[in-house]
Amino acid sequence: MTINIDRDYRYLLTNLIPLHRLSARTRKYVRTALAGDDFAGMRSAAVTALQELYQSRYFDHTRTQIDNGTARVTYVKNDGSYQIQLTLPSPEWQALGAPSETAEDTKSALAAVEKPIETTINVLPEIIRSFSIDGERESPFQRLESVLKFVPHWFRFTSARLLLVEEKMAQKELGNEYVILQRERAFQEKVVYQRCRHSKRTAVLDAAGARSMGISPPDAVANRGLDGANASLAISPVFSNEDFWGVLEVWSIGDRDEPLFRERVETARGMIEQIIENTVHLENLTSVDWLTGLYNRQFYDRLVRIEIERAMRSGSRLALLVADIDNFKSINDTIGHRKGDEALVVVADLLRVNLRKIDLPFRYGGEEFVILLPGTGEVEAIHTAERLRVVIAEYREFLDEQGQRRPITVSIGGAVFPEDARTEEELFRRADGALFIAKRKGKNKVEFYHE
Repeated sequence: MTINIDRDYRYLLTNLIPLHRLSARTRKYVRTALAGDDFAGMRSAAVTALQELYQSRYFDHTRTQIDNGTARVTYVKNDGSYQIQLTLPSPEWQALGAPSETAEDTKSALAAVEKPIETTINVLPEIIRSFSIDGERESPFQRLESVLKFVPHWFRFTSARLLLVEEKMAQKELGNEYVILQRERAFQEKVVYQRCRHSKRTAVLDAAGARSMGISPPDAVANRGLDGANASLAISPVFSNEDFWGVLEVWSIGDRDEPLFRERVETARGMIEQIIENTVHLENLTSVDWLTGLYNRQFYDRLVRIEIERAMRSGSRLALLVADIDNFKSINDTIGHRKGDEALVVVADLLRVNLRKIDLPFRYGGEEFVILLPGTGEVEAIHTAERLRVVIAEYREFLDEQGQRRPITVSIGGAVFPEDARTEEELFRRADGALFIAKRKGKNKVEFYHE
C-alpha cells in the first residue's frame, strides 16, 4: 500500500535513510533540512539523498514513470525489504533527479515549482519493522502507542484508538491512545465489539448508528460539523495468531466511499496486528532464558511492577518466592559445569510443571530462581513453596558422570505483598532475607519473612 505523506519526510530522513552512507555535503544538507520545519526543504533533501544512495547501490532505482507532467519514481531497498515511491511534478524531478545537481541547485529548482502535487511514499513494511523491532528497550505499549499517534495521519482518519482486552497486555494505564478494557464489563456492554470479534469482520456505522450502539464520537469528531453527524465509525477486531486482543476504533469525517474506508481501516488493523506479532516474537527472544526456558531477570524486572500494580488495584495479594539451589558450586566443581547446567534445567522444569498457569517462574541469575504467585497469601504460598521443595528433593533422575544419583535440593524464602512490603524492591529484599535464614538453618528448607 502507498501511504499519503504530509510531513512524514521527517520520518523518512530520520529512520529510512542511513546518514552514515551519505557524502558529507549531502549529510549536512539533510541535517539542515531536519533542523527546520520546511516541508519542501525536507522533500528536496530526501530525493537528493535517495539519488546518492541509488548511485552507491544501497537502493535499486527500478523505474521512473513520467505522465502528464508528473514523475513517479520508485526506489527499492537492495535486499527487497521495502520500497519508497515518490510522486512529484516532472520539472521538479528533473532538477532533483539529475545526478550532476548540487544540493543548492536542487533547492533553487524546487523553489521554482509553482504547483507541487501530493507526494506519496510507500513505507508501510518498514514502519512495521521499525516500530516492532528497533529500540528493544521499548515496551509493547510504547511501540503501539507510537504507531497510534501516526495512524490517523497516515490513513486520513479523524481519530483512531486501540481498545485492548485487559489481560492481553500488561496491566497499565497509558493515556489517551489506549483504553484498557476488562472483558467482563466493557466488551459485554458494547454489542458491536462482540459481533466484530465473533465474525472477525469490520463493522462500519454512521454517527446515528454508533450512538444507537452506545458509542459517542470523540471530541475530535464532535467538534467538527454538526456534532459529527457526517462522520463514519469503523470497528475492526484485532487478532494475533487467532488470539483476540481487542478492537481498533476509527472515526472519519466525510468518508462517503464505505468500501474504500473499510479497506483503509483493515490495512491499519493489519499493520497493528503485524506489530503485535513481531513484538510478541521479540519479547520471546529477549525475555526468555536461553538455558532453562523460563523468563529471565530482565522480564522479571518489568513484570513484577505490573503484578504489584494489579494487586494494588484489585486489593489482592502477591507472593514472591526466591529459590536457590543448595551447594550448586559443589556440583560444578565435582561433576562439571555441563552437569551444573543440567541441574538448572531440571529445577526449571520441575518448577514449571508444578505451578499454576497464572504463576510466573523466572531464572533470576546463576542458580537463583524467583516465582511470582498472583492472588496468593502467606498460607497458600508456604504450601506452594514446601511442595516445590519436596518435589525437587525427591527427584531421582539427576546422575553424576558415573551414573550415580546426585540429589538436588533448594532453599526457598518468601514474602507477601502488601503485608510484608509496599514496593517491589522491598518485597524481593524481604524474600531474599528469608532465603538467607533458610540457608543458615541447614538448607533444603522454606522460610518466610516475619518481623
